[in-house]
Amino acid sequence: MSKKLFVLFCFLVPLASFAQRGDAKWTLRGYGVYDYHIATGHLGGLAILSDCQLAENFRVTMGVEGVSSKRYALNAQGQVNLVETRNGALYAENRYLYRLFPSLNMQEFTGALSLGYRNRRWNFLFGLCNRYVAEIPQRIHGGEGTLFEPMNVMFLVEGNLFDDSHPWNIGASISNYDDFVIERFTLFFYSLKGYYQINDHLRVTAKAGIHPAGVLNLTSIRDGGFVHVGVSYEF
Repeated sequence: MSKKLFVLFCFLVPLASFAQRGDAKWTLRGYGVYDYHIATGHLGGLAILSDCQLAENFRVTMGVEGVSSKRYALNAQGQVNLVETRNGALYAENRYLYRLFPSLNMQEFTGALSLGYRNRRWNFLFGLCNRYVAEIPQRIHGGEGTLFEPMNVMFLVEGNLFDDSHPWNIGASISNYDDFVIERFTLFFYSLKGYYQINDHLRVTAKAGIHPAGVLNLTSIRDGGFVHVGVSYEF
């Protein structure tokens, strides 16, 4: 447990220091995770993410997830607005994901680069990513126990009932990724989500949906389901 807390500390404290700058906005998000599919059964866990708006057009996100001692994940990403208009923004996103599966003695590393467009109600993203899977300990020079997957595509189509200034909202999305996983292009997440704004700083969030079943991107003919319930606080 002490190692997990140390990793969480290393992720969140640097962003907290950035948030002390007058032009930075810092949001802390946390949610409980329930996940089920045929390969792993019922799983529960916790995810914590920190979003730091370092400049008007640049945001950094870091997060950590642990699910029932079956998998752990670290997420780091940066997002910069390339073109801003009155109605929306064209942006670029760079994402890095590390996932650890102790029971399978495996780990994976993923890097992604994407372009997207968002406005106050819609968000579209399309990009490329590459994954490296290795045994534990990692075999730096490859060989038996390592796998470099072919280049993969990631995408998102997301819409909301109201714009993001509304005190409550519901929305839906289809994609092949979530905060701590990027699936193959043909494996989709179908999600419903919503929030309720309690005050200027505190928001309750919920998300539920269907996702591909399987482990390490090996698929099953059946789908699984997930539920995320949590809160976010803007400092």
